[in-house]
Amino acid sequence: MENLQQSFFQKIKQSLPAHLSLVDEVATLLNISNDSAYRRIRNEKSISFEEIKILAAHFKISVDHLLNLQTDTGSFSARYITPGNFDFSLYLEKTYKDLELIAGFKEKEIYYYCKDFPLFYYYAFPEIAAFKSFIWMKTSFNFQSLTHVPFSFEYYMKPFIEMGRKIFSMYARIPGTEIMNVENIITTLLQIEYYKNSFMFGSSEVVATLLNKLDELTIHIRRQAEEGVKFLPSEKPNSQSPKYNLYANDFVIGDNSCIAICDNNMTSFIIHSHVNYMTINDSKFTNYHYGFIKNIIKKSILISDTGERYRERFFHLIHEKIEQCRNNQLQTMG
Repeated sequence: MENLQQSFFQKIKQSLPAHLSLVDEVATLLNISNDSAYRRIRNEKSISFEEIKILAAHFKISVDHLLNLQTDTGSFSARYITPGNFDFSLYLEKTYKDLELIAGFKEKEIYYYCKDFPLFYYYAFPEIAAFKSFIWMKTSFNFQSLTHVPFSFEYYMKPFIEMGRKIFSMYARIPGTEIMNVENIITTLLQIEYYKNSFMFGSSEVVATLLNKLDELTIHIRRQAEEGVKFLPSEKPNSQSPKYNLYANDFVIGDNSCIAICDNNMTSFIIHSHVNYMTINDSKFTNYHYGFIKNIIKKSILISDTGERYRERFFHLIHEKIEQCRNNQLQTMG
């Protein structure tokens, strides 16, 4: 039991960025003094099942893994958006805190296997973020308050814009690898076509603005790929800009899953139902997930930093699809 308790707190310590104190975090979560927290960490006092439950839930630690149970099951944490429980401000704040935690580690990297453009880029372009959040709420999750309401940029309020920019700014601080396919742009273009054909835009100017912003977003990703580093659209890269790898894969479209590596610890983020996501720390799962992504990378073409020929063609094809939507030439079921 002493070995298990020691392993438990060691696992918690590994999940903390260097600037956070293990003692302070444990004391706060268990509502005990720092001295009492020290005694538990040093194995001078046994930890209770209730305390294990609180700490394991907060730090997303698999008790199965802690007890070395050899099963095919694993644990995850998840949040589910419904019209009755959703607060967009809290959703943005949670996203920001997850990125802030990752950014706090000395060694970190995010691998993003893309089905759409990475969600975080939308927040750098408020017009796109406004559209995407609107269609998720109105069409995907059937928010009754948006029934018969046409899309408007005013839907996306100023506090959302500010938090969205903070989210992308934090994402841009973390070294990353993204695996994309030319077809990643299609999801958003089909959503625009759907709203056009359903007369759910207030004016044609709204559509024109969205397509122009998609061009800008694509140009920014291209600039990052050329420089081989991440940076904000309003900035120029510098010696402190984090490394950026962009791979193009013609074989298969991704699933919008991410894996974060923080000081040799891995966390998987499995996105489902557009914007819901599960967080998984189970080592069996994360090791499998990481191995899968590395295998996909082996079958992809690196188009960042080097690979100019493939990079030019990749982004040309994306802009071409945006132009087809602009000229009403995009083929859809509608």
